[in-house]
Amino acid sequence: METRARQVLDLLEKEAATGGGGQSAGKFEVDKMTLEQARKFAEDRGFDLSTVPDFDKNFKAAQKAAKKGWTKRKDMPVIETEDVRKLQTRLEKGTLDINKPFADDTDPKHPFPQGLSGLEAQKFMKRGLRDGSLKDDQIDVRITRVRVGDLSPIQKQIYFDKGFGSTIQFGLESSLDFIQNKSFFIISKDMRIIDGHHRFLSAMLIDPNMQVNALQIDLPLKKLLPLSLSYSDAIGRKRNQ
Repeated sequence: METRARQVLDLLEKEAATGGGGQSAGKFEVDKMTLEQARKFAEDRGFDLSTVPDFDKNFKAAQKAAKKGWTKRKDMPVIETEDVRKLQTRLEKGTLDINKPFADDTDPKHPFPQGLSGLEAQKFMKRGLRDGSLKDDQIDVRITRVRVGDLSPIQKQIYFDKGFGSTIQFGLESSLDFIQNKSFFIISKDMRIIDGHHRFLSAMLIDPNMQVNALQIDLPLKKLLPLSLSYSDAIGRKRNQ
């Protein structure tokens, strides 16, 4: 494993858990709020919006991006920070049966079943090693820096109080440091967000041009999303409500 990738994963494992499995929803979906409501939410909590240049413009851009999401919270994978290193290892070694040829007990029409547990979950984790090819399922996972405004959310429910609420609670400087230096988005090959939607909202509201760290998995969303759902189910992560 490259030194930079190891450093990133070490930081991921130390990152404070901001979205554990089974969490309840927030109260204010950003795509349904008005700018006035967003400003009032922040100001009522003592946050000085003048410290965020172009907040109004940024809010509208974040809201426009959020409205493009379609996946419900309950249909999103839950991948905790301690899961990331194992996921990367499995993808790089090809233990998950992702591409043809498939193992005998993989359904080619539905290679990523949901709700796996017990023995079936254990089998799912190793089918890539039993499909007759050692390289077909080896997936590149790389660390990169991306402009947050170039990322695309897929989750429909992004909550202002869970996103910008952390900036209000911990302050602008701490939020910037966390988002830019101590937090990592998990994204697909085509720049779609798998994990990090509320950090995306915080970053967009502060500065859509900021550079953030991303763990980019070399799979398109149409394959990575069902794969990651199967994976998070198989490792026993409870989905968010």
